[in-house]
Amino acid sequence: MTRLSKSILLIAALGVFALAIDSWNMSRKEKLLSNAVSRIGGRMGSIPLWPLGAEYRITLTAIPTADQLDELKIANTMRGWVGIALEDCELTSNDVDRLSIRLQRCHLFVTRDGRMSPIHKAVSKRTNQRMPPSGEIAWYKR
Repeated sequence: MTRLSKSILLIAALGVFALAIDSWNMSRKEKLLSNAVSRIGGRMGSIPLWPLGAEYRITLTAIPTADQLDELKIANTMRGWVGIALEDCELTSNDVDRLSIRLQRCHLFVTRDGRMSPIHKAVSKRTNQRMPPSGEIAWYKR
């Protein structure tokens, strides 16, 4: 065998070894994520596209506690798209901030009545200030 063919075989063997380790690592992370979602009481599905990544769809029926969020943080390390939907949950602005910070690489949604919307649009802004009647708004704009 020539020196070039030995080099090509060595590079190919290293590539196969690296892909095997990557596959094992992704399987391990998927299992950790699946277990975390199950313990929270949610559902998870995925469309695998290994070695490029995958699409993970997670549905939770309750807002995760701080301990549950610690387990769910594995979702930030997944390769690909991770969508987490909270079904029929009443979120406060503190909940939205906490979820957005802890799951910063995930796409967060809220589903109500079968309709899905981004989590930031799910919180209604509540104020104690009185809104002026429509006639007064024109006066403020002058």
